[in-house]
Amino acid sequence: MKEEKVAIVTSGGGMKCAYAAGALVALAKKLGVKRPDIFMSASGSVGTMFYYLTGQYAEIEKVWLRYIPSPEIVRVFPPKLRLDYVVDTILRRELPLDERALAQTPTRWFVPVTDLDTGRTEYISNNTWFDPYEVMRAAKAIPFLYGGSVRLGGHTFIDGDVNVNMAELIRRARKEGATKILVITNTIKLAGAMKWFTRISALLSRPMLRQLVLNDMTRAEWDHLPSDVEILVIGPSYPLPLGTFTRVRRKVAEAYQMGQDDIVAKRAEIEKLFA
Repeated sequence: MKEEKVAIVTSGGGMKCAYAAGALVALAKKLGVKRPDIFMSASGSVGTMFYYLTGQYAEIEKVWLRYIPSPEIVRVFPPKLRLDYVVDTILRRELPLDERALAQTPTRWFVPVTDLDTGRTEYISNNTWFDPYEVMRAAKAIPFLYGGSVRLGGHTFIDGDVNVNMAELIRRARKEGATKILVITNTIKLAGAMKWFTRISALLSRPMLRQLVLNDMTRAEWDHLPSDVEILVIGPSYPLPLGTFTRVRRKVAEAYQMGQDDIVAKRAEIEKLFA
């Protein structure tokens, strides 16, 4: 008989990742699910994944409810993400990750990043160990908003969300042996001013980055899901009250709480999945 392996997959999405943060804390503290066999996480949810795997649930709550919703992090005009401040000040100094616990986790974790030279998606994992703070920086290096890239192992990387959708993360989890997958998603396409800012910035950028970003803006999010794996999708029970770069603390807190409530509401289905 085939061994059952359960994976968790979480999406990126900037401030919308507060939803996944609340969901993961509820998953651990209220349902007791703390050690999935496999964990796939992209972009803004990567830090939450690391802190979830080390059992630092209080730090997850502090990051999203106290530190992140701030003008210190996001500048609206022109759009700017102070990613280095998030990684070096908030995470590394104020709320340090338990790196030993992360190194010892039995969960096989995977983080997609985009190779800026080849345009290909690479997956950093337990088997390709780098400084976890630099992995978080690379995973969150959103084109045009961070204004830079990250060097890991001699290669230059940016946000993995540029080149993968939820379906790709699910397929990768299946490839790694998952037979059951819990998907926590908050992903929506860019809209309004943010969409036009991204499109114009892409047109003015280097050819490889331009192609990656424009392709991402037209890609289907849920195409060609594997049929031989059980998938449970948890998403917002009503439209999230915030966008990718919302700075309003009340709205971030509402998204965080919605993630918790939606997990508890699906308790029976989640417990069956992890049984």
